[in-house]
Amino acid sequence: MNILYGIQGTGNGHISRGEYIYDILKKYSNNIDILLSGDNYSLKPSMPIKYRNKGISFSIKNGKIDYLKTLSNLDLITSFLEQRDIPFQKYDLIITDFEPITAWSSIRHKVSSIHISHQASFLDKNVPRPNSKSIIGEYIMKYFCPSNDYIGLHYQKYGSNISEPIISNMIQTCTTEIKNHITVYLSWYDDTYLINIFKNMPHLHFHIFSKNVKSPQIHVNCTLNPIDQTSFIESMRTSFGVICNAGFQTSSEVIYLGKRLLVIPVDGQYEQLCNVEALKDLGVYSMNELNHSSFDTINKWLDSNPIQIKFQNNLEELLKNKIKEI
Repeated sequence: MNILYGIQGTGNGHISRGEYIYDILKKYSNNIDILLSGDNYSLKPSMPIKYRNKGISFSIKNGKIDYLKTLSNLDLITSFLEQRDIPFQKYDLIITDFEPITAWSSIRHKVSSIHISHQASFLDKNVPRPNSKSIIGEYIMKYFCPSNDYIGLHYQKYGSNISEPIISNMIQTCTTEIKNHITVYLSWYDDTYLINIFKNMPHLHFHIFSKNVKSPQIHVNCTLNPIDQTSFIESMRTSFGVICNAGFQTSSEVIYLGKRLLVIPVDGQYEQLCNVEALKDLGVYSMNELNHSSFDTINKWLDSNPIQIKFQNNLEELLKNKIKEI
């Protein structure tokens, strides 16, 4: 069986999840090609990438999507040229992780396809949404990556096609400790902005993971660290708590470790707003934005009890049953 696996490169969660799914797919084929589109990620993929595509990369500054800059950076011509020589019709199965080029090509060339991602879970109406649904957001979730079938990933099994989160072996084998630092992963905020906020809490130390530094830098009570999986996990497992965006993968890992979690959704990302609703049901704290009026919420969060869920995913079983049907 020839398999094409398309991975969305607009976040580290897609990359880390892709490596797990790639290992599962190797049980079914020795011929797996990977297409990676977009470049908003900092983890270096360990998988062999055969095709790269410019795709769509969002421009985000201080927690908000800059739609004008996103549109100005959009290069559909380059994206088209980069995909025109890919022999989509030679594949027996296309797997897509919210990656539109492979998804739409599976429809165009009538190749069997399965959408596996957190975003795919929103095809189930039982997945939590905000009180005010976004028509555009719902449309994107439904039509951005069309496929013959899907497997969604979420904090709970809201439906028969949904698995609990994928948790890496590195996280599963961690021994946790509690030290006097907060791990911060808010890569869409400027480093200076974060330092100016957190320096007003001198009783705590903040480990800020930044894509802008190549070695640790200390600023008052903040340490800027380069984004590295090993050092990030080390900081998380020994932290008093974690502050991050409402992305799915990191929030799942923090809950698995039983650490205090405070999430701040990226303004304009409907998926993250939906995640906040699901996380609220679990008792997780959230804020709409980080600013100088956030200290009351942060202090209440620091006094709260951590939440721990030892997620058990059944993705491999779901995928096995779906491949049997092809």
